[in-house]
Amino acid sequence: MTENERLKHVREKAKEASRELFKQKPNDVKDELEKEQSIGNPDNLVKPDDEEE
Repeated sequence: MTENERLKHVREKAKEASRELFKQKPNDVKDELEKEQSIGNPDNLVKPDDEEE
């Protein structure tokens, strides 16, 4: 296998992997991510009053 063939093969594998990583999320996952009560929302994070906590 020449270097050009190897690079072509790697690019094809990278395209396949990117399609899997960036595919559309299911509607139930989208709905859960859009909820305000979901973990990590800045409005519901705890802010300690005491710096030693």
